[in-house]
Amino acid sequence: MTVIFVALSAWLLFLLQKYLYLKYWDKEVKVTLSFDKEEVTEGEENSLLEIIENRKWLPLATLKVKFQCSRYLQFHSGKGSVVTDRYYRSDFFSVMPYQRITRTLKMYCPKRGYYGINGIDLVAADLFFSQEMHAHLDVGDAFYVYPKPFNVKFLEHAFQKINGEIAVKRHVMEDPFSFRGIREYEIFDEMKSINWKATARTGDLKVNMKDYTSVKSVRVFLNLADNNILRREELLEMSICICATLMKQMLDNGIRTSLYANATDAVSGQILSMENNTGRGNLTGVLKALARLNLEKTENFEDAFGEKLLERTDKYTIIISPEKHEDFQRLLLKQKDKDNFCFICPVKEMEEERILPELRANCSMILEEQG
Repeated sequence: MTVIFVALSAWLLFLLQKYLYLKYWDKEVKVTLSFDKEEVTEGEENSLLEIIENRKWLPLATLKVKFQCSRYLQFHSGKGSVVTDRYYRSDFFSVMPYQRITRTLKMYCPKRGYYGINGIDLVAADLFFSQEMHAHLDVGDAFYVYPKPFNVKFLEHAFQKINGEIAVKRHVMEDPFSFRGIREYEIFDEMKSINWKATARTGDLKVNMKDYTSVKSVRVFLNLADNNILRREELLEMSICICATLMKQMLDNGIRTSLYANATDAVSGQILSMENNTGRGNLTGVLKALARLNLEKTENFEDAFGEKLLERTDKYTIIISPEKHEDFQRLLLKQKDKDNFCFICPVKEMEEERILPELRANCSMILEEQG
């Protein structure tokens, strides 16, 4: 009789815990994955923080946390992971009542991009491991890996040409913060320009003369379409790094810059078009846009920006492209002002003979290893 009673009690206990786990195992369980830094630069490290909280009295003897992310993120610890087209990871925890567990996963970020984790799968078991219970959480986080800086000294020739052209082809306007003298009042002068102290001293109306400042403006076209049989991704990435470095230099120097690229944004699906960026405050937006460029989805450069490239403008134009097919070079030569643009061409080896003679004065070829 005792044996039967014990067996029945054990059976009832088993059924009770099974019922409790089925009903309550995922209640008050909070799992978050978040990246330590919102942005890093290519070649730097970041960390993924796993936080598991069990805010109830029911223990979780085993809890499996499963997620996936890009295979380009290289985690230092490969335990519980599989890498194929994606990086798949399963981490195991035993979480007691009202316990919080934090785990830090270090990773190396070797490739520019926008990386995120969208959703977590949880797998738990009851105390007797008699059944598995599943749940999906629509939580996650993302971060940016910015293009690495390109070696500035190899862009020096391009910078000199750009700066020289901008200095010659500039607009001028009065700088309200720069004073260069006093002159006699003329009928077209505004009242706010009158210098009342000088007027009172001389008895005649005098006005302040302002200095002039350059309104410098550049547009940058980034051609990332690759029509070769063997894709040259390293040259495409090099082009993006050159673009990021040029944009930083120009924005740091107060040059108003527009940026266009014929690769689509990984988030919006639109090709990149950023008009009139000014000052260092716009640099973060530019770097984020370059990080999100998806090289798997590009548009034909002439279809995307041919009309804009050839429109009449006094802006200095920079074209960055590893593409140097003759049709593309002919398109560049259609510009109205042949002295108002620079063609930067990343290459694996110097191939001057592939540049049209009419374009060579405007072309700067940059070797891959120079970055």
